[in-house]
Amino acid sequence: MSEVAAEDPETETESCAEEDVEPKLKYVRMSNDLQNILNKDNISCISVHSKFLCIGTVWGEVHLLDHQGNTVSQKTNIPHHMVAVNQISVDGKGENIATCSDDGQIIISGLCTDENNQKLNIGRAVRSVALDPLYYKSGSGRKFIVGDNKLSLYEKTFLKSLKVTVLSESEGNVSSMAWNNQFVAWSSALGVRVFDLSERCSLGLIRWEQPKSLSLSDFRCNLRWSNSTTLLIGWVDTIRICVIRKRNSIEVSTRDLPGFIVDPVSTFQTDFFVCGLAPLEANQLVVLGVPKERDLDNNKSLRPILSVLLYKTCDYVEVCTDSLSLRGYQEFQCNDYSLDCLIEENQYFIVSPKDIVVASPYENDDRIHWLIEHG
Repeated sequence: MSEVAAEDPETETESCAEEDVEPKLKYVRMSNDLQNILNKDNISCISVHSKFLCIGTVWGEVHLLDHQGNTVSQKTNIPHHMVAVNQISVDGKGENIATCSDDGQIIISGLCTDENNQKLNIGRAVRSVALDPLYYKSGSGRKFIVGDNKLSLYEKTFLKSLKVTVLSESEGNVSSMAWNNQFVAWSSALGVRVFDLSERCSLGLIRWEQPKSLSLSDFRCNLRWSNSTTLLIGWVDTIRICVIRKRNSIEVSTRDLPGFIVDPVSTFQTDFFVCGLAPLEANQLVVLGVPKERDLDNNKSLRPILSVLLYKTCDYVEVCTDSLSLRGYQEFQCNDYSLDCLIEENQYFIVSPKDIVVASPYENDDRIHWLIEHG
């Protein structure tokens, strides 16, 4: 395992161990206006778009930054919450942002126009919100989904009022959610369910095993669509890759089943707790995690790690693992960290309450520089 320090924004990778092993990822710490924000507040959640990144804070603020950490000027200030922002969702074109919080409010803010802004107070904590990727589109119904003690779909009618459809209400609190085209995945006390919004039916529940001597509800479920039909799930110390496939015509006609099925193609357990995951190359994942062990000297948290894993059906091969020196890591737990990415640009945003570090694969110039340096 190599140890990576990202203390200097210009520093890419400094390996303190295994110096002769060629690195796979380089790291740059985000600075500029982000540091001014973090001097007085902590990050609670993030959403990365190709145009910008949006961070929510513990004090309920919402900030728009470019990918270097500079504040993006915007038409209107995004309304803030009374307490920490729990989740941020951005539509496909980066024109609308939805946020939710334990203050019971769902706030939808347009960056180009106020015409489709929404502010709802449902009177109970909201852990999760997802905007329709096509929310920006006229005639889309301006849909969004809210997860509290049930899962509800909101859509505008032709009279501009909101129609609410409850999609699920019997499985406990919705803790996380990810929407991709016609499919939405969410986690509850029982596991992860995938719903087909076109057919308005569930494609099944992926049950999650309760960890020994730990509670499933104490860990955030990390959901990511790596493409239109592949769902990555990382929860506690287990990773599962699922593919949504069409049933064949015989299955559908003989048993009156949904047109699609969720097919788990890989399930494996890691030796660390999973804080986030994202696709890299074919059958490879970038996984952010924290060690299960604690520092023997002071019982504080150890450094978070970023691993590149090659997954198989029931196992994985560790390609490389870097130990990260993020600010204040000794005080943070698994749920304090998150990982977001720009898949098309191969950029991975490692987020802690006091830091954002961007990882990206070594390119040819980086490899040549490393090879020359190491003779």
